[in-house]
Amino acid sequence: MTQPALPTTPADGGSWVHVADLKDVGRRKRKQVEVGGCPIALFLVDDEVFAVDDTCIHQEKSLAKGTLLNGQVICPGHQWRFDPRTGEPQDQDGRLATYAVQVTEEGAVLVDPNPATPRVPTTAESAITSGGAS
Repeated sequence: MTQPALPTTPADGGSWVHVADLKDVGRRKRKQVEVGGCPIALFLVDDEVFAVDDTCIHQEKSLAKGTLLNGQVICPGHQWRFDPRTGEPQDQDGRLATYAVQVTEEGAVLVDPNPATPRVPTTAESAITSGGAS
């Protein structure tokens, strides 16, 4: 018996992308997906799904490969902590891009491919990429 296709149109009719099913995110509380060639990390915190840039602003490690502890994403590189709700690091500057997420009644996780908040490089990242030191 075949399953019916999950609807991928959210209530507001925006340009959303079906990236996962809620059960897939719930297994490990995190999942890496790709939207338009951009790696995005999904995190399940307090029964809500959040989406951020999957690439750490500090050491460019995959945040989906990190740890989720007490609602904070911990980068596997140098243990920078990020709030998946806002993309902001704890005690650092910069910010991860965040993406709006909707979960349909059927459990489809939809991500708006346009960042809700833009990525802001850390001062350390800016110094490294410009070749200068702070």
